[in-house]
Amino acid sequence: MVDYKYVCLFAASWLTSFSVRADMNVAVIAPTDGDYKYYSEELINGAKVAVDEINENGGLKGKKVNLVQIDDPCDDTLSLTTAQMIAVNRSEEDKMHLVLGPQCINRTEKIAAVFSGAKIFQIHPTGSSRALYQTAHRGPVELVGYSEQQAVDFFRYYADNYADRKLAVVYDGSSPEMTGIAKEIQHHFTKAGLGEKLTAFSLEPFNGDARRIAQAVRAGGAEALFMMGGGEVTMQAVRYLKADDRNFVVFVNRYFSGSKFIRKMGEYADGIYILSLPSLSSNPDFAEDLVRLRLWGIEPDGLMAYGYLSVKMWEELVNRAGGFVYENLQKSLNKQLIRAGWGTVVYTDGEPDRSLKYAIYRFENGEYAQVY
Repeated sequence: MVDYKYVCLFAASWLTSFSVRADMNVAVIAPTDGDYKYYSEELINGAKVAVDEINENGGLKGKKVNLVQIDDPCDDTLSLTTAQMIAVNRSEEDKMHLVLGPQCINRTEKIAAVFSGAKIFQIHPTGSSRALYQTAHRGPVELVGYSEQQAVDFFRYYADNYADRKLAVVYDGSSPEMTGIAKEIQHHFTKAGLGEKLTAFSLEPFNGDARRIAQAVRAGGAEALFMMGGGEVTMQAVRYLKADDRNFVVFVNRYFSGSKFIRKMGEYADGIYILSLPSLSSNPDFAEDLVRLRLWGIEPDGLMAYGYLSVKMWEELVNRAGGFVYENLQKSLNKQLIRAGWGTVVYTDGEPDRSLKYAIYRFENGEYAQVY
């Protein structure tokens, strides 16, 4: 079984080179504390299972693979510094051959340029956002596509079930990803002739005043809310709305709202909808992987499947390319049919020809029921 070597990269002032014993090094860049730690653990556990599996079968091209966890500080400057320091570790012992992440993606394009410049293969296990690319997509593999897909899936569900209700979309305007998703939702409502049913606004002008946020939602006549943002303020705003009307319809994104959102909502949690990447357990394209994982006694929960599939994709590309040379890996991926575990996909410069559909779950009486 593989040994972890945990490496914390917080600031260039004290960052030192690290060494690992394995021949080939896979890094997972994800937060080690805070609200995102729970999701990080899911990804890391999935990657660890895939690495263990490779090593149990004799390694990859005869080489042992080592998994390295690197802390993602979720700070724009420090995240870029982290990538730069990974890139300068060029010795055979220290070099990273695959990077999964980072999980916090605001500096996606600049970080991608660092890794591609260092010829380090990069995969985003849960995808990223189109809004983060100012130029044509180059470099990282977006395993499941782009987060804007949730705008499509949200609109379809909402139009089928709540088209008669006015909706407020509230988002963190400092996040290009959330802003991009809000714009996509507006686009779909307008295109369907439902533009008058929608209001959208950013959290910033309210300066953390949850009551004013709730009042602004109500003032626009909204009977439903898609809240994109995390922290106590957004939770409290939802509490105010649900306290006034227990039937008020609320949608949140699982990853934006945080792992403790439903628990902290307490008595107001019932009826809340959660958008999330789906469990792949019922996906026929994941069936072979699922059988193999269950033989190991593992049930892939949450984002675990996506960490696992990212490493397995890299393994497949290495075998196709006949080695670990960066350019050959890119060539073996580009415009080729790839069994991505959630579907058979063609990637062009790391961009899939379609994105994985989001799932929507409804929380009721302590249980999550998938409704879309």
